[in-house]
Amino acid sequence: MSAQLKQFLDQTGPLWMAGKLSDKAATSFTSAINRHGGQEPTLLSFNNVFYHWGAVIVPPGYTDPLLYAAGGNPYGTSFIARMQGDRPGQEILAAARYQGQRLAEVAGRLQEFQHGRQRRPATAARPGGALGPCPSPALGGNRPCGRPRKALQR
Repeated sequence: MSAQLKQFLDQTGPLWMAGKLSDKAATSFTSAINRHGGQEPTLLSFNNVFYHWGAVIVPPGYTDPLLYAAGGNPYGTSFIARMQGDRPGQEILAAARYQGQRLAEVAGRLQEFQHGRQRRPATAARPGGALGPCPSPALGGNRPCGRPRKALQR
């Protein structure tokens, strides 16, 4: 990851501390000048930042055959620019479009889930009779907890 990009990401600290980056969909892509130029470690280093944010990472995985034509990187689209000024071919552009579409779809689902969750009262009855908010502020403080554990029978 370039120093300039790292500096930019480091400036997101106040947003991260305020919780404004959590539960957001995130994906990454990269390029390098040679085949073994560190594409996968670069993508994984982006993901390390996203983990700290509490983001939901949306990799392309191996979810569409067109990704194989673009090099088949499951972490994110990567382009090998063999010479300065090289432009990505149609295979790379198709993989990048697919990855962006996948990100948008997952982000939309997250937003629908979050809006649906906000409309339901936190103490509403759930199957099995579990009531009450989850006490952990790290989990939003109001998130419904799972069912209570049944007592062990001897």
